[in-house]
Amino acid sequence: MSPAIRRRIRNRIGRGLTFDKVWATIERNAAEAEKRHAEWEAKWQKDAAEAEKRYAEWEAKRQKDAEERKKEKAKRQKDAEERKKEKAKREAEWEAKRQKDAAEAEKRHAEWEAKRQKYAAEAEKRHAEWLKEHEETERIVKEVSRQMGGLHNSFGEMAEFMVAPGIIDLFNDLGFHITQSAEHGIRILDEKKKVRTEIDLLMWNGDYIIAIEVKTSLGEKDIEKHRKRLEILRENTNKTGDRRKIVGGMAVAVLNEDDRKAILDAGFYLLEPSDSSRMKIDLPEGFVPREW
Repeated sequence: MSPAIRRRIRNRIGRGLTFDKVWATIERNAAEAEKRHAEWEAKWQKDAAEAEKRYAEWEAKRQKDAEERKKEKAKRQKDAEERKKEKAKREAEWEAKRQKDAAEAEKRHAEWEAKRQKYAAEAEKRHAEWLKEHEETERIVKEVSRQMGGLHNSFGEMAEFMVAPGIIDLFNDLGFHITQSAEHGIRILDEKKKVRTEIDLLMWNGDYIIAIEVKTSLGEKDIEKHRKRLEILRENTNKTGDRRKIVGGMAVAVLNEDDRKAILDAGFYLLEPSDSSRMKIDLPEGFVPREW
């Protein structure tokens, strides 16, 4: 028995308590203490069992998590290996494609180079042929130029021998009453004595001046050139105070219906070959000549 309990017993005996009462109290207290101990022990065992259970659950969860982490790590390693293999595969495929493309590019370049050399050879051949043709063309041009000098003379001869004879009569029949014989090769000069234009045949009376252009055939711009020629003639006569009206005509050796219509539509008299060796003027009904 502990000293504290003994002191408590003595104190209570001193207050008139009997031993039996005290002992009963001791036993009761001991029983209560044992009960509380048993309750504590039961609670401790319960708590220990729950703690052990929680530990077991935690340990199971830890092991499970560890296993899952292990599996996840293994999966990551596997994925990494697969990615590595896939990367190596793609690199191998890319390298194979690069080599294939390089081989094809080299092949195309070789084909292109062969074509280029072929085209270059053909171009050189064509150039040589062109040079040969150019030399021939130059020779022909020179020959034509030489002949054109004679052709220019033939225009003068045509104006003099085919158009001029009888031209006054043709226009007199139209009512002009020409008072001056026809002249050909009339040149109009500027202030610096340079030729502005040349008129093949020119004739006149007191009211009109008639300028005739002689052509073997009608060129694309011949009508416009003759119109410009008459404008220059008008400017020149104005400077001299000559106010007579100016009309134009075109004598063409070879022409078609379109040429004939174009000349007449421009307001020019049309002189064309007749059955004889002379020219004729055949005007459509209602023809009105243009005047400058």
